[in-house]
Amino acid sequence: MISRARINVRVRRLNAGFLSSARARSHGRRDAAILREFLPEAAWHQRQADATPGLPPYILGLHAQVRRGTARLRSRTLRAHRALHIRIEAESVRVVHQYQVRGKPAPAALARFGRMVGEWRSVSAECRQQAQQLADEANQLIACYWDAAWAAGQADGLVDGVRPAGWLPGEITLDRTWDHVDDSLLTDRWYAGRGTTASAVAQALHILDHQAAYDGAPSGVREG
Repeated sequence: MISRARINVRVRRLNAGFLSSARARSHGRRDAAILREFLPEAAWHQRQADATPGLPPYILGLHAQVRRGTARLRSRTLRAHRALHIRIEAESVRVVHQYQVRGKPAPAALARFGRMVGEWRSVSAECRQQAQQLADEANQLIACYWDAAWAAGQADGLVDGVRPAGWLPGEITLDRTWDHVDDSLLTDRWYAGRGTTASAVAQALHILDHQAAYDGAPSGVREG
C-alpha cells in the first residue's frame, strides 16, 4: 500500500476564495475601460468559433502562475520519488532481458516491476490531480474577472445581455504532457533520435501492458 505521506507533494494554491475572487472582479471592472475594443471583438470571435484576440495582463498573469505552479509540482514529485524511478529503471532491464532476449516468461519479475509501476502511476495521477486543481482555481478567477468586465461593458453599451456561459477568453487547460502519466518515466524521449531503439523502461512497460500476449510464448527474441 502506498503511504499517503509519500505522495503528498504540494505547491502553493491560487486560493480562489472570497478575497481572490473580489480582487479578480476589481481587476475586471478596472480594466473595462481598456477593453472597449476587446469585449466586442472577443464576443464576435466566440460566436464565430475563432481565435480570441490578445488577452489582458491579468489573465496572462494567471497563465504564468499556473505554468510555474505545475512545473514546480512536477519537479518536486520527480525529486521526491527519484529512488522509485531508479528502481523501475533497474527492474525494467531484468524484465526486458527475460522476455525480449531469453524469450521466457518471468511472472515474478514482471509482477515486481508491475508493483513499482503501479506505485508510480498512483503518484503521477495525484500529481496531475493537483495540477488540474491549480488550473480550475485559475479558471474560477478568470470567470470572476470576465463577469465584472462584461457587466461594466454592458453598462457602457459595448455588449448585450449577460455573459455567455461558454465565453471565457483565456481559459486554462493542462498541456498534453499531463495526459499520459507514464511519460515522465521515459527520460530518453528528450534526447533519443529517430530510429533509436526504445529504452528498457519503454519496452518493459509494453510487456507489462500486453503481458497476456507474452505468457507461454516460445523462446526467441521479440520486437519491442
